[in-house]
Amino acid sequence: MKNDPKLSHHPPRFFITGPLSFSDQIAFDQFVLAIERNFLLHVTTGLNLIVVGLAMFRFFSRNPSDFYVGVGIAAFCISFLVIAKGTTDFLRMRKDLSRMNKIIQDSRSASSTSRTNAG
Repeated sequence: MKNDPKLSHHPPRFFITGPLSFSDQIAFDQFVLAIERNFLLHVTTGLNLIVVGLAMFRFFSRNPSDFYVGVGIAAFCISFLVIAKGTTDFLRMRKDLSRMNKIIQDSRSASSTSRTNAG
């Protein structure tokens, strides 16, 4: 297992030692929902910053060299950074979750074959 090139580059941050119980499965599902909720919070924060930027342009700036124009441009830039960070975190965690799900399925299939061989 240590000689596997896939694991040497990306070692798993989680280990499953036995079959999952019902409460473990619920905890896993809650973890997945928390990741999706975090992604949606990043997106809504980015959209809110875009609205702030538009408000600064539309309602508070009188000329192009005004302070509020700079605040509006900064809000636009920060909004795209927030959305990009949320998206990269979400995609990274989804990749980890797919690996975790594969490990869970392999663990279930190994435990079910050991039960059928014992029985």
